[in-house]
Amino acid sequence: MTRAAWTLYALIAAAAPAAAQQALNWSADDGQRIETLRTKGDHIDAANLVLWFPPSLPRAEAEALARRLDPAVGGLWARVGTHDWQVVPKGRITYYLSDDAFVAHATGRGAVFVPMARVKDGRAPFLHEAVHELLASSRLRPTSADGPRAPLWLTEGLPDYVARMVAADLGITEPGPFGTPALSGVDAVCAERARTADGATMLPFVAGPGRPDVLFTTERARFAPTFYSCAFSFVKHLVASSSLPQVVGLFGETVPALASRLDAIAGKPLADVRADWLRAIGLAASGAR
Repeated sequence: MTRAAWTLYALIAAAAPAAAQQALNWSADDGQRIETLRTKGDHIDAANLVLWFPPSLPRAEAEALARRLDPAVGGLWARVGTHDWQVVPKGRITYYLSDDAFVAHATGRGAVFVPMARVKDGRAPFLHEAVHELLASSRLRPTSADGPRAPLWLTEGLPDYVARMVAADLGITEPGPFGTPALSGVDAVCAERARTADGATMLPFVAGPGRPDVLFTTERARFAPTFYSCAFSFVKHLVASSSLPQVVGLFGETVPALASRLDAIAGKPLADVRADWLRAIGLAASGAR
């Protein structure tokens, strides 16, 4: 399939469910969440993190969580490294656990927000969101509000990959909200989901042009499981075809320079790397079958 065809397919895929979509803004209430935690909650300071938690989480459980996460955040820094393009300097990551209903997210300011619903069901993306902080780049950002952005498959897939690597290093598990708890199984999960009608609409955005804006709407739950698992799977393949430092180094590029770096990182054009990945996970190069 040509690049123009991929672009058209991606645009159609994103626009198809538009009638039912409403935009999400999961960080709009962050200020109120912080204020509520500071007035009614409590916090724990550790070497690599600060954990703020509400009264709904018993302190003993919060302490156990902090003990589990603290070495993991240190492990994330060890894997990602420190670089001159990082917005967040090496130091403690602040976690805000809130009783609100929202999508877990990073801020690019050394803080992440996680809903208590995810803490309680064991699917909180603690490490994934922390990696976003470590990868927040002073260079890899749009030049204007409506300017070109870094590929979403890269900015979401690499945090999943690094989070699972560090979890494996420490013998812990981070299932996350999309059911991909480990490096070994993500390819099969991606392939299975990409063979569904909804899932197939996400596949062109993984190492392809454009970004699935549907993920930032009320349709997120319908499409995100495929996109995130396949972005994770492709980044795993890209790291295997190059190296983790090289893929992390992409975050030190500017958006205009990133395309050429992606076409060189594995010694072949990104489209060829993508085709190799699709064959490796059992999907045809033209899409899911």
